[in-house]
Amino acid sequence: MNNKLIHNILLTGGRAPVTLELARFFTTAGYQVFVADSIKHHLCTNSRYVFKNFLVPQPRYNSTAYIQALLEIVKQENIHLLIPTCEEIFYISHGLIELNKYCQVFAETVHILNQLHNKWEFICQVKKLDLVTPQTWLVKSKAEIIDILQSSNSFHKLILKPVYSRFASNIHILSPKNYQLSVQEIEHIQISKNKTWVVQEFISGKHYCSYSIVHQGKITAHAAYPTVFTAGKGSCIYFEAVNHPQILQWVKTFVESLKFTGQIAFDFIEANDILYPLECNPRAISAIHLFQVSDKLETAFLNTTSEIIQPQMYQRAMISMAMLVYGLPDAIRYHQFRQWLKIFFSTKDVIFRISDVMPFFSIFIILWQSLLMSFKTGLSLIQVSTQDIEWDGENIELLMIDREN
Repeated sequence: MNNKLIHNILLTGGRAPVTLELARFFTTAGYQVFVADSIKHHLCTNSRYVFKNFLVPQPRYNSTAYIQALLEIVKQENIHLLIPTCEEIFYISHGLIELNKYCQVFAETVHILNQLHNKWEFICQVKKLDLVTPQTWLVKSKAEIIDILQSSNSFHKLILKPVYSRFASNIHILSPKNYQLSVQEIEHIQISKNKTWVVQEFISGKHYCSYSIVHQGKITAHAAYPTVFTAGKGSCIYFEAVNHPQILQWVKTFVESLKFTGQIAFDFIEANDILYPLECNPRAISAIHLFQVSDKLETAFLNTTSEIIQPQMYQRAMISMAMLVYGLPDAIRYHQFRQWLKIFFSTKDVIFRISDVMPFFSIFIILWQSLLMSFKTGLSLIQVSTQDIEWDGENIELLMIDREN
């Protein structure tokens, strides 16, 4: 990536706190930042670190128009580098050939992204490298799930989840020892050859998340943090940087094998000093908030750093609104109130900055917008936040046929 040619940067996914963080990093470093999103009011809308915002079509419902809108922005604003941050990356990857004619796109092909996003394909990739994985089965019918339950008495618990999902949503915990209850648990799930699931052994241990910026298999930035407080079952809302050499080495091995380029994140369980990869998110995650301006994270994206940039040990960040809504009730429920109280009053919020206060105050407009959408669609607030950018492998079969031809 030629840093001398890059000045104008387009970020997609303006709704995400990580996008706002990146806008602040890049603008502070002297770059001009543009943001595109398919919702009208988002965190970057009124940020002084964003030169211009664009409202674009919803990628999930009109991917062709979405790519066309991005192309127009790229041409009109002379964009040099496009960085996707959220799940819209899969739709951008569909249009990679066309977009790459006019700017650099920090994303892999949709074929590579699918191998990582698809929970079964990811486990298969890990196995190819002879790395340890939890016992995992691909299932295409309820009968297959029942067969696994009947033949897996050695497992205390099993996890059932769709091959495409996010935020640990739609997860079911099954127990071969409680066979009848487990059968009832799967009674209403939708499963077929076109909507497959994975069954995975439940491993009890410490949960970690990692995030890396990678160029052709070379890591230029990396962070890891344990899961402490979450919104619902999976989405972390508090982050504390830790030094975990085993995770860094695991990620190095994996991304080098794919010669991967882009942002990539992993979920791990560590049990008895063994690291078990659970799933992969080939996009940005909240670990970005652990970096500071002085870390010069922008150089990791531009591949101009000579070392792996990592956040300072025990650097902390939190999504304060989510810590109140989700973290506090859980802290009370699980007798962690003192820990929550200490964290809440000693940790920086990922959105609030004295130099850029409007995104923080706009949270209430965004929340009202989300509540209206939730009421209209019947979806939860978490589901509403991504329903227009989610990608569950649509058109991947057609793309694979085109690739083979």
